[in-house]
Amino acid sequence: MPPQEQPKTGQEAPAPARIPDARETALKVLVKVEGSDFRAKDILDEALKRHAYPEEESGLATELVYGTLRQLGRLDYYLGKTCHRPLEALSPWVRNLLRLALYQILELSRVPESAAVDTAVELSKSYGHEGVVKFVNGVLRELCRLKHEDKLPALPLDPVAAMAVSHSHPLWLARRWVETYGFEKARDMMAAGNQAPPLTLRANLGRIRRDELAGRLHQAGYHVEACRYSPYGLRVKGGGDVRRMPGFNEGHFFVQDESSQMLGLLMAPKQGWQIVDACAAPGGKATHLAELTGRGGAVWAFDRKAPALEKLSLSARRLGLPQLRHEVRDAFYPRQEMLGKMDGVLVDAPCSGLGVLRRRVEARWQLKPEAVAQHAERQAGLLAASSRYLKPGGVLVYATCTLAEEENEDVVRRFLKETPGFAFERASQFLSEDLVTSEGFFRTWPGQDNMDGFFAARMRKTGEEG
Repeated sequence: MPPQEQPKTGQEAPAPARIPDARETALKVLVKVEGSDFRAKDILDEALKRHAYPEEESGLATELVYGTLRQLGRLDYYLGKTCHRPLEALSPWVRNLLRLALYQILELSRVPESAAVDTAVELSKSYGHEGVVKFVNGVLRELCRLKHEDKLPALPLDPVAAMAVSHSHPLWLARRWVETYGFEKARDMMAAGNQAPPLTLRANLGRIRRDELAGRLHQAGYHVEACRYSPYGLRVKGGGDVRRMPGFNEGHFFVQDESSQMLGLLMAPKQGWQIVDACAAPGGKATHLAELTGRGGAVWAFDRKAPALEKLSLSARRLGLPQLRHEVRDAFYPRQEMLGKMDGVLVDAPCSGLGVLRRRVEARWQLKPEAVAQHAERQAGLLAASSRYLKPGGVLVYATCTLAEEENEDVVRRFLKETPGFAFERASQFLSEDLVTSEGFFRTWPGQDNMDGFFAARMRKTGEEG
């Protein structure tokens, strides 16, 4: 370049922003999730979208975030027994960096241990002084040595505490499940919570038959199998970005677990029904109900979270559901002009989420023991308020994705006791007996036929109000 064309001092073009690699992105997500009520999926999706990683790098970041959070209890146990400093005394950056590296050392055979350690050491230079770098290097190399010599710290002597560590669940939750369901069932539920969930689709029968959708996916190279209980459901292997799958843009499917799809069958709406989904986000059940009611009906999707409703609105347009309407509304404050006029109401209440821990990988660490009772009190209020929408003969479905009886059966029993004019209807009239308890409630357990844990009850307004 000729001298006169050289940029003047201070006017050089700014250097392009450095794009973090998958491990650094995973570290940033873990730090942001810790000690918050953020969902890992939301933060990770935002980061992956921002950096536009190639598929392999995106897949690694996803595996590192979800895997580290699933195994957090076991990782912290080993780190706590190896570090000469308490984990809680470390900065969040260093603590999560150690977790991230140890997860790779213990669980990812495709990542050489030396690479996991070296990368962590390099990252530590950005988040601490020279002493921190030496500390990270020393802890990780010691854990590598212990692994190779088969001398990793022994599990606790107490069998429940040992299971909590080996299956990476909080001790209070492990004790609760053992006391409620017994040791073996508790162990099975924890194991299910550590499995990656399947990709399950709900075919939009208003636009395509399930077998036609399966054929399109099969031709595109996906392994597809029909769900056992839902006539709309397909499980897909070899997925990736669902937005690139055949039929997405045409509105041929919605991503929804099979257990969640069963709520549409339990409601069993007729063509033309007017329905309220009182806690609608993210929209799987609302869009399904809209498909079932047809264009002669209407589904009102209410929720307190405006951004989630915007996503629901986009899904409704993609699926071709003009009968689905949405509005930001707290379920405790129903629309007065709609009271006593609805054919159906769904209250899919916010809950502790103990049935979907495999999907909400951070939830087990964010949840506190007292939250179950707190949720139950709120759920009772939501159910009572939303039931006022129904006209005589209308159907009320109460649902959660948790396992706690306080949030499920107890809420329904309380409602029926305190609210005259409602009758309980057994779920076996609408669903397979395999999915119905002896009392008549719909229930699936985590991992049952590869489904999430779910609960629901169906009630009908008789009009016999006291």
